[in-house]
Amino acid sequence: MSRVIRVLPDEPAIDREFDYVVPEDRAHLIQVGSIVRVDLRGRRVRAWVTAIDVEPPPGVELRPISKVSGIGPPAPLIELAAWAAHRWVGTRPRFLRTATADRNVASVVADPPSRPAPLAVLDELSAEAFTRGGAVVRLAPNSDEWPLIAAAANLGKALILTPSVGHAKRVVLQLRRAGVQAALYPRDWAMSAAGAVTVGARAAAWAPVTNLDAVLVLDEHDESYQEESAPTWHARDVALERARRDGAPWVVTSPAPSLESLTSGASLLTPSRTVERLGWPVFEIADRRDDDPTLGEWCGEALTRLLHSRQRVVCVLNRKGRARLAYCHACGELARSEATGRPLAPDGERLVDPTPAPGELAENRPAVCDHCGSTRFRRVKLGVTGVAEALSLIARRPVVEVTADQNDPSPTGDLFVGTEAVLHRIAEADVVAFLDFDQELLAPRYRAGEEAMALLIRAARLAGPRDGGGRVLVQTRMPEHEVLEAVLHADPRRAAIPELARRRALQQPPASYWAVVSGASAPTFIERLGSPVGLEVLGPTDGKWRVSSNDRDVLLDALAVVDRPGGRLRVEVDPLRA
Repeated sequence: MSRVIRVLPDEPAIDREFDYVVPEDRAHLIQVGSIVRVDLRGRRVRAWVTAIDVEPPPGVELRPISKVSGIGPPAPLIELAAWAAHRWVGTRPRFLRTATADRNVASVVADPPSRPAPLAVLDELSAEAFTRGGAVVRLAPNSDEWPLIAAAANLGKALILTPSVGHAKRVVLQLRRAGVQAALYPRDWAMSAAGAVTVGARAAAWAPVTNLDAVLVLDEHDESYQEESAPTWHARDVALERARRDGAPWVVTSPAPSLESLTSGASLLTPSRTVERLGWPVFEIADRRDDDPTLGEWCGEALTRLLHSRQRVVCVLNRKGRARLAYCHACGELARSEATGRPLAPDGERLVDPTPAPGELAENRPAVCDHCGSTRFRRVKLGVTGVAEALSLIARRPVVEVTADQNDPSPTGDLFVGTEAVLHRIAEADVVAFLDFDQELLAPRYRAGEEAMALLIRAARLAGPRDGGGRVLVQTRMPEHEVLEAVLHADPRRAAIPELARRRALQQPPASYWAVVSGASAPTFIERLGSPVGLEVLGPTDGKWRVSSNDRDVLLDALAVVDRPGGRLRVEVDPLRA
């Protein structure tokens, strides 16, 4: 008899399964996860097999499949896609696309490659990490990550995630030079399916390697692990769910672990204070309030001295246009809200909050400095282009401008100024200088502190460790901020502890769980959502609603049962930029 299979078409808008018949001559090619072609509503579409030998519906004549295309995601990933679809309010095809090879795979070697001799693990911290079941390892920006990579590879079928493809390629090269058969995802899809140690960026969380023996996520704080388009899934969370299902030990690393990792209940492992300090460069915090006001809004005395040196300097100003910050003309203090701590912008003779939270009354008060009583304020307004022109006059040498929309991947020179992109384009520097770091610390986002720390970590790697002369200069009017205190003392706890207390007080993630709803159909979606017990709905603000709950399951279950309206709709679970 012909076999009846159940398939999920690659149609995200449908996300329904259908039954088809497999001709006898192709039945041996079918397994759960196989990719087939089926006729659906007059079109031939790709589909994944989700079940085999199902009971056909009575009284229905089933169509045969059109073609068996090849091997697809294994059965555990089919099940994982269903979990992820609920976790991030998406559809299964969105995730299975990521888990599918970009070309047809006809076969996979049945047995994994032979294991080489165990790699040497050079430090006790890495040797201990995978014995904890789950662990968060805090590594300084310039620490060697190889011992942890070796420890993961020694356990067998390991999944190793990195923030970028370039980083993954370097790890694969290291492993292969050490005699380990390593697969780069998605390029080496078949090798990964055969059981090789698999390395890759965000998409590698869906690599086809099964029955994992270890999971390692490097730099888990990096925002690149979260998908920007909906569903906004996070590779770290997917990888750790795979480890949980396979009973595999997992380790995540970061110079400043995210609050989500620190509150996960896993063990936090750290090197000695001496070792950790050596992995950070020297940070110089330049208090702009002490500078002569005639020096201008962005170039203090410390930066002026630096520009007159002949060092290779990278200047960072994450602004191309105008920023809505203001500081007192008399004492240099930033205008900030007493209630929320957010920056206020001058509006005539008033100070206003330009970015109120959903459902929050925007602050509006007289333009008077809380520190000295002055009524004169200056607006921070220069962008990269204007600063580059002024830098060349002060430094008396050429200035190379670097922004994300430029095509040159490796600009040359010894004095650079640019947005955050400059930290990715330049290979090395003697000094990294942040010209106006307050706009990072006071960004109108609940994760502003973590994002600012991530920038400082990238700068620390570009500058190098302190024993090699690494140096980072930060210009600020808030030198007492906990993020700056943390990097100054090479102690991320100084930022994490007060930040977590603040999040809990304000009911922000990870103390609460959020979803942001936007798009043309968002009003209808919110109306259908209603006001379930345990949920708070705020908005709209700029066409967005924020749905929050103290219980993740309550939030996800409520969103899942809403009948999605037609038209454009975006639901962001765990939003990075809310």
